This record gives sequence, C-alpha cells and structure tokens, in this order.
Amino acid sequence: MLDSQQIGLIVEELLDLELQFLVDVKVSSSKIRQKITVLIDTDEGIGIADCSRVSRELGDRLEELIDDAYTLEVSSPGLDTPLKLKRQYHKNIGKSLRVITLDGDDFKGELLEAGDLEIMLLPEKKKKEKKQPEKVSLAFENIKEARVQVSFN
Repeated sequence: MLDSQQIGLIVEELLDLELQFLVDVKVSSSKIRQKITVLIDTDEGIGIADCSRVSRELGDRLEELIDDAYTLEVSSPGLDTPLKLKRQYHKNIGKSLRVITLDGDDFKGELLEAGDLEIMLLPEKKKKEKKQPEKVSLAFENIKEARVQVSFN
C-alpha cells in the first residue's frame, strides 16, 4: 500500500497548483478495506466538480498501483478541520479563530493578518472587560492547533 506522502505527490500532479492546493492525505489501515482521504482546497473554496475530477483521476492512477481493496474520499476540508497550511490562514483573514498554542494558551478572536512567520489575532472582548483586548501575535511554530469558529448569529 502507498503511504500518504506518495499519494500526496500523485494528487499534486493532478491539481492546478496556481489555484488549487493539497491540504492533507490520510491513509487509515483496516483489515478489510483501507480508507484514503484526500483534502484539497482553493483560496476561494473548492467545488464539487473539482473534487469529483480529482477523485476520478486519482482513482484511475491508484488502480494501477494498489492491488488491495480501498475506499477513496476526495473533499474539501470541513469546518471542523484544523488549519494546516499558511495559505489557509490567508484565506480566513477576517474570520474568528480558536488557536491553541504549544504552551496550552487558548485564544479566540478575529484573524487580522497572516504573514510568513506569524498571525495577528484580535482576541474577543470578555463580558467583564471594559476595554478591547490588545492584538496578539502568534508564531506559526508555536501554534498547536487553529480552527475557524462558526458563528450562528
């Protein structure tokens, strides 16, 4: 069976790397059938047609390389998927994020900027605070996990 890195290289050959990008590849092992999950995206959001095309073309390539039964899923990263790439932070400027640092600090706030080395976050004002909190700069290397927060307001 191919590993996630090998599958990722095949996927990147199928993408228009000017517009589309690979977010993640997961290969889960199972005694019955392995599952290959591929997450792709664009700066504006990936469509079903693009996911279908990549799925068909990737499926054709994998049929030549894999003898065992497997399930292939190609989709966009869902709202519950943590941000993995700097490009995803740029895409989400202006949205609310929850960021957990390697030190265990937990920040919620609006993503103001995303640079090459860090992000700038404006933390949410807590109910008891009188003034707006100061902007927080967080280095990518110190971010354990970041997720877009969905607002139902």
